[in-house]
Amino acid sequence: MQHRLVRAPLCSLLSALLLAACGGTDVVSTPAEEALGTQESALCSGVTVSTSISGASIYQGELAGSGSWTTSTGANAVRLEYYVNNTLYTSEERTGTSGTWYFSYTGFSSACGITYGFQVKAYPMVIDSAGNRTTCYASPNTVSQNVSTDPCPGGVWVLTGAENCYDLIMASCYTRSWTPSCPASPAGKACSNVGSYCWQVASASTLREYTCQ
Repeated sequence: MQHRLVRAPLCSLLSALLLAACGGTDVVSTPAEEALGTQESALCSGVTVSTSISGASIYQGELAGSGSWTTSTGANAVRLEYYVNNTLYTSEERTGTSGTWYFSYTGFSSACGITYGFQVKAYPMVIDSAGNRTTCYASPNTVSQNVSTDPCPGGVWVLTGAENCYDLIMASCYTRSWTPSCPASPAGKACSNVGSYCWQVASASTLREYTCQ
């Protein structure tokens, strides 16, 4: 009888210990993604970054640029992404509340008269005392600048005059061919013979003259 009286409480005690060790059935876990999203939202609330381009240029196929960045209170680092013609070329992370950046990449065309769109996108970051890094993707700052190779030898087409065809030939501009004719949207385009001219029919009544300067 004593053995039976002792075994029952002992079994109950072991069962309770096992349940406690295994976490029981009353513990509810929160998905890690939900916790991370909540944490990021809290850390990034009101945090911003500003950046600028001091200068950018291209020489012999190498495009380079430099500038600075500054974060608002609450952020202590920045993620920088560098784009050329909307294509991401490289990225980096820098710590601190302000600093400078530098970008250099080779392999671009060195042909004359080419323009590239250079863009820097900055995201504020928060790094806690344990080294955990949170990037605030919801509040980026973007700056851009067009970078051009050397102009082609010669000049560019410049609008130098216009005629009313109904005054000039008593008819629509479209009733005859005008030579030499200009390339499509000639203004600012490269031309090889400085001093030459061309004609562009702008409408039934307007004929424009461009000169290579």
